[in-house]
Amino acid sequence: MSTTLSVRPSWPVFCLTPQLQSFYNAVAAMKAVKDSTNPNSWAYWVETHRANCPHGVSYFLAWHRGFLHRFEAKLKEISGDSSLVLPYWNYYDSPSIPPEFLDPSSPLYRSDRTGTDVTGALSYDAFADTVIRFQRGKSHAFETIVESRPHNLVHNLIGGSMASIRISPRDPVFWVHHANIDRLWVAWLKAGGGRKEPLTTNTYWSGDLYYGPAVDGMPRVWTADTTSYLGYQYDNETMPSQSSSSVMAASAMATSGAPLRPATRVSVPFGKSRALSLDEQSLNVDVALGATDAARVRSLMLRPTAGSTENGPVRVVLDGVHLTGLGHKGGYFYNVYLNLPAQPGTGQAAGAYLLGSVGAFEISVAQMKASMKGMHGMSDMAGTATSHGHGVRLVFPATEVLQRIWPDNLDKLSVSFVRVDGSRHPTKGVVMKVDGFRVEADPSM
Repeated sequence: MSTTLSVRPSWPVFCLTPQLQSFYNAVAAMKAVKDSTNPNSWAYWVETHRANCPHGVSYFLAWHRGFLHRFEAKLKEISGDSSLVLPYWNYYDSPSIPPEFLDPSSPLYRSDRTGTDVTGALSYDAFADTVIRFQRGKSHAFETIVESRPHNLVHNLIGGSMASIRISPRDPVFWVHHANIDRLWVAWLKAGGGRKEPLTTNTYWSGDLYYGPAVDGMPRVWTADTTSYLGYQYDNETMPSQSSSSVMAASAMATSGAPLRPATRVSVPFGKSRALSLDEQSLNVDVALGATDAARVRSLMLRPTAGSTENGPVRVVLDGVHLTGLGHKGGYFYNVYLNLPAQPGTGQAAGAYLLGSVGAFEISVAQMKASMKGMHGMSDMAGTATSHGHGVRLVFPATEVLQRIWPDNLDKLSVSFVRVDGSRHPTKGVVMKVDGFRVEADPSM
């Protein structure tokens, strides 16, 4: 076990140290090695992430903690600087990509990014007082929520390589983004208030984490904290503060006083499917319920929900979801809401109506899960293969949202796709197509 802890600083603090040049040197040297089987190459770490990273399943946080630790060791080795550590980008304080990543002469530069500001990704949902459980598969679990938002949303708004799980580590900003996600895990646990993860003696931590054939693996239990085995801490281990932690980033809802719910553009009967195209405009779909369907939904709302709600008795299903060439570039995502009010008011915050989000990154995760047989886990966005021959299935459980907002009238449900763009020129045109959208429910019992 380590006795002397290294300290990972925020990016602005890191930039004032000699280690910045060591970081530049190591990144440039790794990019110059083209053999993807060589752990001294940048490509090795991209491939290791593609082949092994658990997204949308258990151990998302644990695997990436070990991944960053092994990568940090390689940076030290290649740079010859034993004091080099991996810094973090605290976008809750500074949502714009640090300027050192935007200099074309820098090894940290990527020309394919479609956004440089991630303000629209800054959800505080994972830090709510009600989020006290850790592991995926339990309701209100930190790992599930923090992966969905802000993690996935930051990937989406930066776009380019970051918009695809298969190649996201090509972008050097990936590493400082994931260091911040790792820091947020530390901060969440240290905040107390009932927040806890399984004890290190729990079988949850049994087994090992794998980082490719040329890098040592790691016992899962080593990642239960950063200090006992891994030997580091962060210079700031406090959660982001927000007056109302249940509020989704206000910027995602446009300007104050603007309509929340988009004007209805299409409609579909309950349980029936129709095709959708998503472009630069937000979209609202009205789903008409007959008396029998309304009674069935109401009866399902009365049931207690416990444990996993991957699909849930009432759900929004998107079948055959696929990106256009434009959509693959990223730089956007859609927040998906159920019965979002037409205008801001004094009632529920917008986050109460949130089903989840979908963008290029979530679709790439679903594609990966569909291609890896047997890889099925708990997620608030389930990705499985479809029968359409292309595209993926996305399922958004809706029961808990219905129970939270408890609509008085169930003659229809409204599903809103609210577009959130990054900071550069918004992508105009169709970015995503859905072969079959529908809202469905299990038979009443």
